[in-house]
Amino acid sequence: MKKSISKAVCALLTGCMVIGSLVGCGGSKDSGGSAAAANPTESAAASGPITGIKIGTSESWETLTPFRTTQSQYASMVRLIYDRLAYQTADNEYIPQVAKSWEVDDDGVTWNVEIYDYVEDSEGNHITASDIVWMLEESMKQGLKPCFNKIASVEQTGDYTFKVVMKQDIVNSFELVLVSTYVVSQKAYEASEDGFATKIVSTSPYTVTDFVSGSHITFKKRDSYWQKPELIDPVLAANLEEITYTIIKEASQQQVALETGTVDAFEGISASIVPAFEGNNAFHIEQLPSSNGTQLFFSGDKSRIIADDENLSRAICYAIDAEGIIAGVYNGYAKPMHDAAVESVVGYLDKWNDEEYFPYDVEKSKEYLAQSSYNGEELELLCMSDSTTQRVAQMIQNYLLAINVKLKLNIVDSALFSASRFDGAQYDMIIISAGAGSLPAFWSNRFDSTAYEKGDGTARRDEVLTEMLYSTWSNSGFTEENIDAVHQYIKDHVYAYGICLPTVSTIYSSKIALTESVNLPSGSIDFAASVKQ
Repeated sequence: MKKSISKAVCALLTGCMVIGSLVGCGGSKDSGGSAAAANPTESAAASGPITGIKIGTSESWETLTPFRTTQSQYASMVRLIYDRLAYQTADNEYIPQVAKSWEVDDDGVTWNVEIYDYVEDSEGNHITASDIVWMLEESMKQGLKPCFNKIASVEQTGDYTFKVVMKQDIVNSFELVLVSTYVVSQKAYEASEDGFATKIVSTSPYTVTDFVSGSHITFKKRDSYWQKPELIDPVLAANLEEITYTIIKEASQQQVALETGTVDAFEGISASIVPAFEGNNAFHIEQLPSSNGTQLFFSGDKSRIIADDENLSRAICYAIDAEGIIAGVYNGYAKPMHDAAVESVVGYLDKWNDEEYFPYDVEKSKEYLAQSSYNGEELELLCMSDSTTQRVAQMIQNYLLAINVKLKLNIVDSALFSASRFDGAQYDMIIISAGAGSLPAFWSNRFDSTAYEKGDGTARRDEVLTEMLYSTWSNSGFTEENIDAVHQYIKDHVYAYGICLPTVSTIYSSKIALTESVNLPSGSIDFAASVKQ
């Protein structure tokens, strides 16, 4: 059984993500985002089936704890770390995983969930509804993910059933709870010396055998996975015996790792080095639109001058040349955005792509700057330390220098970024790589002033916008007119600027033979499900 978004919402899927099952031919790229499934190469056939693979990535989980923010939630390694109540596919379907079924009452907010009665983790701990209720209640207390703030109550109704009451009937909100809930045994978690920070006991088909934060993580397929083989959806297949992810953020090192065989594949590789592999038959290149954009969000914290100065944030937007960033950072493998949300989210309106959206205009930028309260202060930009984001930040710094705005770059690692990203007092601007399955989910993460302790995702408390969101994201209020009103409000008040939507490039050795490629919402290949056996 697969659960999908309601028919009423589907009428608004004008921008819904459609990611096909694709793999390019050796040394080729597919600019249209589709290709035939790869055929096994002679080298792969000669060497026999692939049982293990080494994958390079620029994304990492600094800690394995199941209580996390939404950062990197759709990274390919995540499903190997934890099983969830449900799994979200690349085309926004929801596949039951630990949850066997879920149904909503007539009130639209009460959800009744049944889990499989034979779920066990890698140490044999039997999972019951009490474990899930504990996880949900603890997630609500910690408040690290906005979706859990939308829950009014959770109640166990049987050994393998429980009830979740949402605060409101919000499009896609309960489904987001399902895919954000990592399933572990309460007993095993509480027995852990570090809260599963470095060593976990999980329900997934793999166990983590080696983990060094910021460096690498190795998975080994376990012999006694709980789910019956005939009930495992192909997108959740575990075709590999061992998988190692190595975190490499610097572009030149990514290239060297592939060329020397340190890694067999690299997902989300820096666009600047993709041309080095074009025409090389030793590698395949697959390219798909990312589900995450590259966005600039402005602080809403009252301690920052930019929080209440729309002319200043507007001047900054007009000063940035999105096409220049696409050419200079992404090597042309990206396209401009026309909203803070990406086109793939449910509810995105195609007409926004025809609107004027802060086109590069230095003179107009200077006009707005003159009308602002800016008086030569040094502004601060917070961003991640990966090479792509650093280059985007440096280009923004140069663009602002052209209008005489001073910008300090605060480039931090993933752990510090996670700790600072929701505190607008720590920055004037922040570069985020954000996406979601639907507009309500995206809005909830970034613009709901009740989502976090200090306000929305940038510590802003705009109660007018929050009320607009609450009325818009209900199933009855999720109309084109209301959606467009929210878009215009965010755009008019310049709370965020969508810079560009990158193309995700995955390069892998031609020795690896894939079945029909399984893709992730992020645009990467799920090698565990795709490698031919």
